[in-house]
Amino acid sequence: MYQREELIEQLAIQDWPEDKQNEAVEMAVFRIGEAITAELSEQQFNEYKAIVDDNHDVIDGWLDQNVPDYKESPIYQEFEQGYDEDPEKNNPAKLFASMAWVQMNVPNVPEVIAQALDTYKKELAAA
Repeated sequence: MYQREELIEQLAIQDWPEDKQNEAVEMAVFRIGEAITAELSEQQFNEYKAIVDDNHDVIDGWLDQNVPDYKESPIYQEFEQGYDEDPEKNNPAKLFASMAWVQMNVPNVPEVIAQALDTYKKELAAA
């Protein structure tokens, strides 16, 4: 998934005031989420929503079934860094599970994201 700075660059809004950049990035993330979930079945959507909503039972069950060695993943370990010291930080299992779930259930995710960002970028340019 894109980081904030990457989204700003993708949307070509580097010269915008920070508050407007933040609004645009928030909307871009929303649009990406909409695009990713648009083609999901109701069951898939509900499972993904439970992961995003940090339902520990669903997250643990899904990870155990689909990525049992996830704690050994460098990506998971990166998410986990600093989690114990910062309780406001997102649950690393949630972050990893949401990313892995999308990769498994939305096979064309890079294209979906690119199209969503391209459409939003055109809207921003026209505004």
